[in-house]
Amino acid sequence: MHAYSADVYRFCLWLCRERSTAEDLVQESFLRAWRALDTLRADTSAKAWLLTIARNEYARLCQQRRPESASDDRALLEAIPDSGGPSAETLAVREAIQRLPDEYREPLLLQVIGGFSAEEIGGMIGSSAGAVATRLFRARQKLRAELGSDWARQTSAG
Repeated sequence: MHAYSADVYRFCLWLCRERSTAEDLVQESFLRAWRALDTLRADTSAKAWLLTIARNEYARLCQQRRPESASDDRALLEAIPDSGGPSAETLAVREAIQRLPDEYREPLLLQVIGGFSAEEIGGMIGSSAGAVATRLFRARQKLRAELGSDWARQTSAG
C-alpha cells in the first residue's frame, strides 16, 4: 500500500477531479485489493493490478451516480506535486490534459503516471494494444493542437 498509494491517488484524482472522492476511491480500491489479494498473480504486477481496481471502482461510482464536476479545478492542479511551484507551461499542460475526453485522458495518464506500455494499458482497460496506441496518439495530437505549435516545437527540441 505504501509503495503505490500516491500513484493510485493521483490516478483517481485525475479521473474524478475531486479530492474527497479520490480519497474514497483509493480507500475502496485498497479494501477491494486486500479482499482479493489471493488473485494477485505476481508482485511485479501489483501497480497495474491496483490501478485496474481503482479504474473499476471509478466506473462503479459513475454507474451509481452522475459524477459531479469539480467545484475548483485549481485544487486538482495544486494537488499534483511539483517542486518549486508549477510554471505557466505546466499549468497549461495540466489544464489541457483535464479537458481531454476520458477515452484519451485515461490511457495517457496510465502511460505518463503509471509508466505502463500500450499492451499493459490495453489489459487494464479491456482494449487491444493497437487501440490504446491510437488513443495515445490522438491524445497527444489534441494536446498539441490545443497548446499550439510553438509549445510542441519547444518540447520536441528539449
